[in-house]
Amino acid sequence: TFTPTADTNVRANTIRVNLAGVRDDAGNAGTGNASSTNYSVDTVRPTATITLADSVLTRGQTTTVSIRFNEPVTGFDASDIVLTDANGTLGPLTPNAERTLWTATFTPTDKVGDATNTISVNLAGVADAAGNAG
Repeated sequence: TFTPTADTNVRANTIRVNLAGVRDDAGNAGTGNASSTNYSVDTVRPTATITLADSVLTRGQTTTVSIRFNEPVTGFDASDIVLTDANGTLGPLTPNAERTLWTATFTPTDKVGDATNTISVNLAGVADAAGNAG
């Protein structure tokens, strides 16, 4: 059983065996090396960064929210956005072709003055191509 090192992302790997120290039942020594085929290791979990084009909004304004992942992800949708402390709504998410950047329009709630608003992402349902959960 092979267990890769945690938080590793390496595309080119092989496992090699030096056959010089190996003997068969007749006592014949092995020669050379044996190598596995190339395999990749990805144990890095996806992360996200959220930015707003404008973080000081007034009545009637909207802003673009960008959610950027450190690698392409699957399983990300509007249900993963946490607006509990946002005082506003988020329009439909639009991903880029690489699935690393999603954008949407944030509309603040009218007649609310609050300097402590936050938008967050629940990464539990998000995964990268290797199956690593956020």
